[in-house]
Amino acid sequence: MKNLKKLIAVVLTFTLVFSAMAVGFAGTFSDVSSSAPYASAVARLQSLGLVSGMPDGTYQPNGVVTRAQMIAFVNAAEGLQQAAQLAVGPTKFKDVPASYWASGDINIADPSGYPDGTFKPDNAVTYPEALALILRALGYTADYSWPYGVIAKATNVGITNGVTLAANATINRGQMAMLINNALDLDINKYDSNGNEVDSGTKLISKATNVTEYLVVATPDVDSSVPAGQVKVQAIAGTSSTGVISFKTPTTINAGSVDFNKYLGDLVNVYSDKSGNPVSVDVVSNDNTFTSDNANNVANVVYDQNGNVISLPSTTPVVYNGVKTTLGASGVVIYNGSNVKLVDNNNDGSYDYVVVTNAFKYGPATVSTDVKSGDSYISTSAGSWQVAGGSIKTVNVTGSVSNLADIKANDVLYYAVSADGTKVTLLDVRNSVQGTVTQVSQASDGTYTVTINGTNYTVSGNYTPNVNDNGTFALDKDGKIAAFIGTSASTNYAVVLAVDSLNAVNPQIKLFTSDGSTKTYTIDTTKVSTSTDVRIGDLVSYSLDSNNNIVSLTATRIPEVASNYDTTNTKLTVNGGTYYMNPSTVVINVYNNSDNVVKPSDINVTSLNVKGYIADSYGNLSALVVDNSSLSTSSTNSTLYAIVTGVTSTTTSNGTTYTLTVLANGSQQTYTTNTSIATKPVVNDNSSNTTPYVLSLDSNNVVIGVSPFSGTPITDTITGHSSSGITTTAHGNLALSSNVTVVKYDTVNSAYQLVGLNGLSGTQNAKIYEDASGRVVLIVLQ
Repeated sequence: MKNLKKLIAVVLTFTLVFSAMAVGFAGTFSDVSSSAPYASAVARLQSLGLVSGMPDGTYQPNGVVTRAQMIAFVNAAEGLQQAAQLAVGPTKFKDVPASYWASGDINIADPSGYPDGTFKPDNAVTYPEALALILRALGYTADYSWPYGVIAKATNVGITNGVTLAANATINRGQMAMLINNALDLDINKYDSNGNEVDSGTKLISKATNVTEYLVVATPDVDSSVPAGQVKVQAIAGTSSTGVISFKTPTTINAGSVDFNKYLGDLVNVYSDKSGNPVSVDVVSNDNTFTSDNANNVANVVYDQNGNVISLPSTTPVVYNGVKTTLGASGVVIYNGSNVKLVDNNNDGSYDYVVVTNAFKYGPATVSTDVKSGDSYISTSAGSWQVAGGSIKTVNVTGSVSNLADIKANDVLYYAVSADGTKVTLLDVRNSVQGTVTQVSQASDGTYTVTINGTNYTVSGNYTPNVNDNGTFALDKDGKIAAFIGTSASTNYAVVLAVDSLNAVNPQIKLFTSDGSTKTYTIDTTKVSTSTDVRIGDLVSYSLDSNNNIVSLTATRIPEVASNYDTTNTKLTVNGGTYYMNPSTVVINVYNNSDNVVKPSDINVTSLNVKGYIADSYGNLSALVVDNSSLSTSSTNSTLYAIVTGVTSTTTSNGTTYTLTVLANGSQQTYTTNTSIATKPVVNDNSSNTTPYVLSLDSNNVVIGVSPFSGTPITDTITGHSSSGITTTAHGNLALSSNVTVVKYDTVNSAYQLVGLNGLSGTQNAKIYEDASGRVVLIVLQ
């Protein structure tokens, strides 16, 4: 409890962070990948002026957050930078001299320190410490037990979504961004006279933004008169004594980073930064959302989920299949199964805005032939459907694929079109079940139900089922059978990793497959001859039945041969024969017994060591096995010198992998090993296992090698340091790696903790570890 109270005193109030002046969206940080879990959080906080980057344009998401940095962060958010500069000088803490970089910030904040008169400015902020600060910002001031009560409360409130760490773990800048971003969308708490928690109804983000209530009228996607990047809205003019809302004349505002298509017809709170760019939205109005249920497809009439009619004026605005019109317009048909949203946006008890999506005019139907780029029509079992030309301006493909050219034969397709015919929406469903029909029944309305693999399926398509129909059945969006495709089985390609004798009972084969995974199958020797010659390392083609047993198997191999490859024409010459690569060719690289799948487009070498191939009579390659180091992902791409603080193992039929939590590259990081690591790494402690580990990473940051540091560490006293080196008593000046890690063993929590270079104050004894280049990569303070 004392620790929590000390921590809370570190900042005057964390809510000050959110009073920072907002800025427009700046350029993205060079080291924040769009796919990173913290990317959207960093972008949002940057737009609000709550985070800033480094002079080199990076954000350093893995960087440690220290106590002093937190103080400076809060002061900067409050606009106290100049005051902090004027306050530079002696502090009340014996470990914060006047020359310390954050002395002014610490003097301005005037925090409490520790009983020994120190502030420990360079200690990294831990997970529970950060959560306690954010809880305070949200108004939760109760004394929660330390640290687990704090963690439990923060989790219950919703602060920790996407970030789960150990109680003694430190957090980095990326994780901090995610925690703060979560907090922005949470309501601020207050306490009633009895001390009970009460929702204030005000979100934390409101302290960093302007909040305006709007009716969302139209977006560029549904109304071509709305400019790109804008949204048409109506502000509130007033509210009557009975609660009925009146609106101002429609106008357009910037859409910012919000997809307003989700809020068409809704009365919303729009949270905007100081530049007027919306960053978040809350729905205020009450919607009635349902799936239309009526035996007939009806025009200009809405039926609810129970088949009851809902009367609306024909002039009611409606966004129908993506284009804004009125409910009475020609072409507005509420097909059975349409998704309907009715909105009472002025609180008068009647609906005055409708959004209809997935009003499918056609479907379900199966696609007859693959769709190619530029096709104007799609051939289906229900006829040809137009997707280009005429009044059509936009085609939106949803479901299993997102592009027209990705729609394949036997996909199940639905077709929706706007009332004016300008926008077509296709729903592609690529789902099927394999097996044999064992039972058929028919209801009085003619609907068939079949039993396949013990499961009952309703038939929705034009298929008359029969007992013993065997093969693949295409399913529609509701899981019903839309079509019987037949017994054709797709051909698969793989490399053999292990195989039983085919004369054994239920022989099995272990394969490295074309999707990059390792799978084990049973070979059905009633379908595959026991005389089939299959060996480890072979390239095989195979097919599966509905029980995932191999029912066809062909193996091929050749002595490894260096073969010329024409990268321009994707032409391969093997033993005098000419073969052609195409985008669908399966290429498996088996270099160093660490298999990986290679995209044909990524092959940029002119010589391939070929071990097997499968091609048609025209020389078109279906599959290829090569042995090239330059195409391998298993070679070491980088090396880490790390303190291991956590190890968990996961064992499957493919082997055991380990998830390692490490202190390396100046931050806490998590890595996963491949299955080649034979011995489970042991967590570093201060007694039995003090030797750091050397981790070898491949190009995908997967750990492919783990070994204890084999060199002899330097044991010396550090007397000084800079950003580029340290000075020692016996070894003089030593250069630092750019990613140097500085740790110290925390005897209270019995774990190593990051302290950073700023933790090198005064003279300190240390074990110093150098990398292969002779630079210091790890410092363990004693």
